[in-house]
Amino acid sequence: MKKSILIFLTVLLSHWTMAQEFTVMTFNIYHGENPFPKSSDTTKINFPQLINLIIQKQPEVIALQEVDSMTGRSEALFGERIAMMSRLSRETGYRAYFAKAMDYDGGGYGEGLLMKKRLENNTQLLPYPAGGEPRAVAWSKIELKSEDELYFGGTHFCHEYEENRLAQLQALISYADSLDRPAFWAGDLNFDPESAVYDSIPDYWKDAGREAGNEQPTYTGEEGKRIDYIFYDSRYFELVNYQVLEVDFSDHYPVLATLRLINRKPVPEKDSP
Repeated sequence: MKKSILIFLTVLLSHWTMAQEFTVMTFNIYHGENPFPKSSDTTKINFPQLINLIIQKQPEVIALQEVDSMTGRSEALFGERIAMMSRLSRETGYRAYFAKAMDYDGGGYGEGLLMKKRLENNTQLLPYPAGGEPRAVAWSKIELKSEDELYFGGTHFCHEYEENRLAQLQALISYADSLDRPAFWAGDLNFDPESAVYDSIPDYWKDAGREAGNEQPTYTGEEGKRIDYIFYDSRYFELVNYQVLEVDFSDHYPVLATLRLINRKPVPEKDSP
């Protein structure tokens, strides 16, 4: 009898642990266009390759950067103005959210999230004190198979001014630290690990690539810099796996990490009436 109970508890614990492991992906999709088309390609659209990648890898959540919504640029590519996140949602079966950072070409431009199970979404507009393009974070409250609730953010920091990147990082971390559930975030941050902005990140926020010992470049320009990241709060998560996929249909590579939830934030008690 004791042996049967032990086996049951072992199986239950194993299932509980696996249920709390999940994979996150971040990818700058170059506004849906393949910057390296082959002579045999009949279209410059990279959505077929993107959709196949998502279906093959099946991440729990995905952060996408350089996303258009109803722009003239999307019309030039697709033959009509499209809401890219809605199109990707239809083709993959994921729930989608678009966070507009700025008006662009008759529509919107910003961040996109794809999630298997979401509970709520919101957009955090980021500061840009040095000027330049507005930026944002797309946030979603998600639910894992274990019914644990987490927050996931996807962003794209300023490519022009370090002052903006530092202010944007500080705003994102301040918001993430204020949430009532464990949080993780990802995106194209436009700084490399040798930058002062990177050095300002609090120690408990871990860079999945560095923790895995994998400094592989994520961007094909500028001598192959690593500027795309997945960050997780090490007080609540641990890293299981990390990889960079060398695809040829964007100027960035997709980055994937598998995380494991190891702690939960205490749920604040509601005040008695």
